[in-house]
Amino acid sequence: VTTVTEQDNEASPSTTEAATSTATTVVNEQMWTLLAGGDVLLDLTEPEGVDPFTQVHPDLKSADVAIVNLEMAITERGEPYDKEYVFRAPGSSALTLAGAGIDVVSLGNNHVFDYGREGLEDTISVLDEVGILRPGAGSNNAEAYAPRVLSLDNGIRVAFVSATAVVPGGFAAGADRPGVADAKWAIPRVLAAVRAAASGNDVVVVSLHWGVEREPCPTEEQRSLAQQVIDAGADLILGHHPHVLQPIETYDRTVIAYSLGNFAWHPRYGITGDTGVLEVVFKGSSIQGYQFHPHVLNYTGSATPISSGDRYERIVDIVEGRCEEYAPESPTTTEAPTGTEGVTTTIATE
Repeated sequence: VTTVTEQDNEASPSTTEAATSTATTVVNEQMWTLLAGGDVLLDLTEPEGVDPFTQVHPDLKSADVAIVNLEMAITERGEPYDKEYVFRAPGSSALTLAGAGIDVVSLGNNHVFDYGREGLEDTISVLDEVGILRPGAGSNNAEAYAPRVLSLDNGIRVAFVSATAVVPGGFAAGADRPGVADAKWAIPRVLAAVRAAASGNDVVVVSLHWGVEREPCPTEEQRSLAQQVIDAGADLILGHHPHVLQPIETYDRTVIAYSLGNFAWHPRYGITGDTGVLEVVFKGSSIQGYQFHPHVLNYTGSATPISSGDRYERIVDIVEGRCEEYAPESPTTTEAPTGTEGVTTTIATE
């Protein structure tokens, strides 16, 4: 996998239309795979010398692209924000991520800026050093919203956009202020980034931090934003923030994983520890199907595969859309608007 420099996301609608309507692009039709996990927090595992990715199946290194959400700063500097939870891990965490085969981490979330400007600077610096792509945050809003692009060995260009709809005060990037890409108050800018990504690349992956914590069913707001992002050109949407699994479904042939749960996370009260690996198979620029591989977090916060039992059945129910029976009383749950016509879907049993 070759890292390509960030893409300008200021393309006007007319420029985007011209690029898509007049250019003739020959796309390599070779099969390739993307593996995705959910929230990653290494604040306890890294100091204790625990690698939480050793039991993950399929092995992240086996994929053409592997992506997770980095729910922390990688730093030992900075002052913590005045908020209930602040997360960080030492610089060696970047080596752990790279060693696991992770190519991309989304920074558009409500924790990467927990230790302010210094913490974000360190995070970006160490990720760049190990060659991990990091959309969703930056030294200013141009950098935070800019699509980041991987050029695969087969010639396919995969663009990544990351943003958060959960935005603590002071976290949003500004013209001259570091921070995260804002999908709450600046949705038009996020959509512009997706359109720019779609205009010059073969596949667009959008990582969104959204939804309600501990809620296994997506909200109306999640569904609405997903449809806007798809209309802007997204091929795959990867969600996180609820810290539990949510359904995976399709809309206009785009796969939407509303929440992939906690992928590496120390055990905490009220969080199930149900998780897994989403495997998406592409042929050239088109999704051919996806498979979800159920895992649970063990006592160290590491994901381990499962193929039977009550927890396996719960994971299958939620991922396939039967989330209501596991939800707390809430007015936020809605019926799934679409099925999975045209995309092969399976739940792994091995």
